[in-house]
Amino acid sequence: MIIATATGTLGIGKAMSARHEKELTLWLTSSVLLFAAAIFLLATPVVYRAVGAITSPNLSGLLVPVATLACVAHAHWLTQLWQPDRRTQVALRRAAMIWGPVYGGAIVLMVGLYATADLGPAAPLRFAAAYAHVPQVVAFQLVYTVALITTVVATVRQCRALALPGRPDFAGELKKSVGFFALALGFDLVNVAITLTAMVGVATGHAGLGDIAETAWLATICSCIAANWGLGRMVVPTLLEEFRDDRVLEPLWKTVTDGAPGVILAPRSWWNRLNTRVTLGRRITEVRDGEKHLSPWWSVVPGLAVEYFANEVTSQEDRVPGDQHDQAWDLVAAKDAATLLYAAQLRRRIAAPTPQQGERLMKLPGMDVSISEERAHLVRVARHLTHPTVLQAVKLAHAKAASTVQG
Repeated sequence: MIIATATGTLGIGKAMSARHEKELTLWLTSSVLLFAAAIFLLATPVVYRAVGAITSPNLSGLLVPVATLACVAHAHWLTQLWQPDRRTQVALRRAAMIWGPVYGGAIVLMVGLYATADLGPAAPLRFAAAYAHVPQVVAFQLVYTVALITTVVATVRQCRALALPGRPDFAGELKKSVGFFALALGFDLVNVAITLTAMVGVATGHAGLGDIAETAWLATICSCIAANWGLGRMVVPTLLEEFRDDRVLEPLWKTVTDGAPGVILAPRSWWNRLNTRVTLGRRITEVRDGEKHLSPWWSVVPGLAVEYFANEVTSQEDRVPGDQHDQAWDLVAAKDAATLLYAAQLRRRIAAPTPQQGERLMKLPGMDVSISEERAHLVRVARHLTHPTVLQAVKLAHAKAASTVQG
């Protein structure tokens, strides 16, 4: 039940990402995880017995292998899409014509054999061994074994042949994930081997071997853990990074949207807020809109003050520890932060913009960053909001404005 919950949660997370990115591989990854969750849910003794009581005894004994083949089928399709030379329409159509009958035919045969067998209730996880004397169950298990071995071997071979021309940086990480994915599929074969051993033992009069049927699920547990890690190892760090950046951007967001509530998008449902990528994207959009609303208060003075203090410290023989010579220091981000902080403070004090003639800033220093660099730039700006040099520059800008008014 724990594995079903964890796997289902990861699968739902993938499905949420797929809704916004419209990427088939994400949908297939989600389906692999959700089918895996269903397998463990159906194998949980209380669920196994409940399904049997409502429908027919041991129906989960049919549903689990069918769900396993469906899970492998989606994984097979996923590995096909992972390879650029095999995701063309022609290649996908050829693969569907070859493998569609294998998966579909095996499932139809299994359903037919199960329906014609005279079965009573059996302990969960011991269906095959408990009915090793029933010809239909033996045939059922053989069909499932042959189909599973054939499809798993083909899928693992595709995993091993993975190639991403022109993306060696990404290929290395993806191959590690695919390696765990292939290992997960291999553990499914271990399950089959143990189950067949138990069946043969019971059929030949060695009833004690039937007890090992339950241990086959240890292999399935290992398979699920390996699959979760393989499919999630590249996702979890990304989610954590997105969550971290969203938290870092929050002070900047508050700074530029305070006094301009119209830039904040409509509230989203709690379900959609779980998608960190979309939440972060909304945060960036609102920050950019908030910056534009502050444009009447933009002034060149804070940015010039940042440059002045930066040059002053650079010219000193003893560099100040913890100041702009930190590795996190970025002059453009610091000027952006000072400009926005100063403008936000002016807007809170007075309704009308006040930069003097010649002091009006027409464009923020970091406005020209590319879309791919926008998030990283805004994160740097947010980190500079509390930087001593930025605060000192804003203070100097206010002092200059006050002296101008007094003059």
